[in-house]
Amino acid sequence: MKKVLFFLFFFIIINTQVFSKTISPHCNANVSEGSLRKVNQLLIKNIQIDINKYRKWTVNSIKIITGNFRFVPSKYKTRFKAKILVTYEDGSECSFKGKVRHSGDEKDHISLLNNTIIQSLDVHLVDGNIRGITKFKLLRPKTRGNLDDEILLTELLRNLNYLAPRTIKVNARINEANSIMIFQEKAAKELLEFNKRREGPILEGDERFFFKLVENFPDNQLSNWKAGIPELISTSVKAMLAKQTNANIILRNENYKNMSFNSSTNLNLIYLYYSNKFQDKKNNFHYFDYDLDNTLLGFFDSKNILKLDIYNLLIQATNSQHGLSPNNRKFYWNSIENYFEPINYDSNVHIESEFSTTTTVSFRHPVSTQFDSAFVVLEKKIKNLDLNKIHIKLLQSGINLTKEDLDKKINKILLNLVKIKKVYLNVDKEALERNKFKPMEDVFSVFHKTLEKIDPNIYLVKYDDNYKTLQRCKIYLKECSNFSLSPKNVRTLLEGELVLNGEEYQYMGKNTKSMNFIKPDLNSKMKFKKTNIFYSEGIEIKPNLENNTLDIYQNKPGARVFILGGELKDTIVNFSGFKKEFKNLPNYPIDIKGLTGCLTFVNINLKDILINANRSTCEDSVNLINVKGNIKDVNIQKSFMDGLDIDFSDVEINQINISDSKNDCLDLSFGQYKLKKVNLSNCGDKGLSVGEQSFVQSEFINITNSNIGVASKDSSITELNNANLENTKICVTAYNKKQEFYGGFLKIQNIECKNYNEKVKTDSHSEIIVKNEI
Repeated sequence: MKKVLFFLFFFIIINTQVFSKTISPHCNANVSEGSLRKVNQLLIKNIQIDINKYRKWTVNSIKIITGNFRFVPSKYKTRFKAKILVTYEDGSECSFKGKVRHSGDEKDHISLLNNTIIQSLDVHLVDGNIRGITKFKLLRPKTRGNLDDEILLTELLRNLNYLAPRTIKVNARINEANSIMIFQEKAAKELLEFNKRREGPILEGDERFFFKLVENFPDNQLSNWKAGIPELISTSVKAMLAKQTNANIILRNENYKNMSFNSSTNLNLIYLYYSNKFQDKKNNFHYFDYDLDNTLLGFFDSKNILKLDIYNLLIQATNSQHGLSPNNRKFYWNSIENYFEPINYDSNVHIESEFSTTTTVSFRHPVSTQFDSAFVVLEKKIKNLDLNKIHIKLLQSGINLTKEDLDKKINKILLNLVKIKKVYLNVDKEALERNKFKPMEDVFSVFHKTLEKIDPNIYLVKYDDNYKTLQRCKIYLKECSNFSLSPKNVRTLLEGELVLNGEEYQYMGKNTKSMNFIKPDLNSKMKFKKTNIFYSEGIEIKPNLENNTLDIYQNKPGARVFILGGELKDTIVNFSGFKKEFKNLPNYPIDIKGLTGCLTFVNINLKDILINANRSTCEDSVNLINVKGNIKDVNIQKSFMDGLDIDFSDVEINQINISDSKNDCLDLSFGQYKLKKVNLSNCGDKGLSVGEQSFVQSEFINITNSNIGVASKDSSITELNNANLENTKICVTAYNKKQEFYGGFLKIQNIECKNYNEKVKTDSHSEIIVKNEI
């Protein structure tokens, strides 16, 4: 009897483990194809945050409320450990460990309500994610204008291919306080990847000196205007430069470091130009009424400038001018297309208002030569929006906006756009021309004079004239001397937080003598039919328009070519790599543009093309980024690392043949992929690697001689009709690797695996289904 009970108990335990796999270690939802498809669309029913040191947190919050200051000092923004519980509409729950702090510069972010404290929070999850987000803010609704409009604006921006944080209306309980709040992701790696961008520098206005002249103002009954605060901040903003919020990327390699230093230098120059213009001999604007120059942010490229002008117009047409103030600007350095892409932040949107409450002018300077076109293009883009799709997204974000109300808001935006254009047509033409970009010789004088008043003891950091050694200087760049910093201190310097021995440091840039920007490495350029080709030294291209072929030769290891924008149709692209043996070559993982491929296709439509590549010396032989369309054949041999890497794309490929890749043969991320016939052999690591929330379907795949045959990981769903694998350590595997994702799912109709160590391997948060097998 005891033996029977023992085996019964053992059977129950084993079956519980088999059938109770959850989507992550933090959630109770079972892992399945359906759960992975819907997990990031589920409506959040409730978020509960319990801060560990409740009493200490409460004391800190009371000190903020009762303190005799208008702007919350940084000492009250320390992080506290917390437990976070999220409940979704389907009843599933996830619990996390996190760290939270008070969020917000002014006291509108905190209040006392019925003996409970309601305040905005900045939250970092230590483990797990919420809808793929690991860093977010919980904001009191009124701090972002109209709650519904804030969510609508971010959705509109993403539909127009602008960077905007995912924003959701949630019911929240923070300790004992219940309230409606705005859940909004922070500008971080997940935001970039969700919006189909490669990771790169994220920068913003550094507010270190912004509040210096007003930080000691008492919290009395006077309004900010009556206290004279806008005038004082309009002075202190002249010492504002930029800082990088994700400077940790410089620790990876030298190219990320140079990309960060160069983008920080250039954005500093744009802020300095602004500080000289909004109040000069003829201008006298408040700091929040005058914009950063899109001609500079777009790096003098008409296409980029037009996109930036359209962004500014949409922000104004939604009465969101607060987000154009220089202290509220955030940017992503788009290293491939060479411009600063805006990341929407703190817009304080009020679509229904007749005029924004966060500006005092009816027209904002400066405008570019593309501004006239921006009205026409934006109106067309708004009218072509798929409002049914947007409405579904809004419902998933927690707001009950009817389709009729959405239509009204869109019509109001179009009406506001017409009003802005009428004002523009009547603006003094001399003022328009005066405020358009013009070169400036001494762009640093206003900065130095202002900084001398605010913080005369700070050290300014620059490069020497040869860009080889860091130097620290006094204001006006006096008493400069060489000094060195550890990599971690360099990161802290770029983040605007470096303090050594009680002394503060401010990074100025590589160029401190003029407005000469550090020009991006544009490479050589040629036009091929409906697309542009950029290539570095060591690349030779022989186009044949008659035969519709591109023959590309890599005559220098690590040399790269990328094909950007437009369309390629019925084209054969042949890439011949460097002929020297790989064992004598250094590693070329990534260039200063963030590209990993020797041959890269970016932001392009492909139709019936054929790609051949061999002997590449880069991280990827061929890399597709944000590509749509179909490809006939891909043939790749002898890759230094990965064979074919595809990111952020939606493509169909008829046939893939890849052999002799030192790492993965085929790597698919962040996209939807249909593969008809795939042959992969001699893959150093994985034959087929599917990751980062991809959806892959393959009719037939044949893999020989690889470490792992097929891997489906990190919220990816992979469906294989027929799979033949031979000589692998692991035939198929599914698992979770990265915090911002869940487990993986792999479904196979027919599989034959020969000569392997392990046929199927999964973690406890992933699932593999093989037809007619357990």
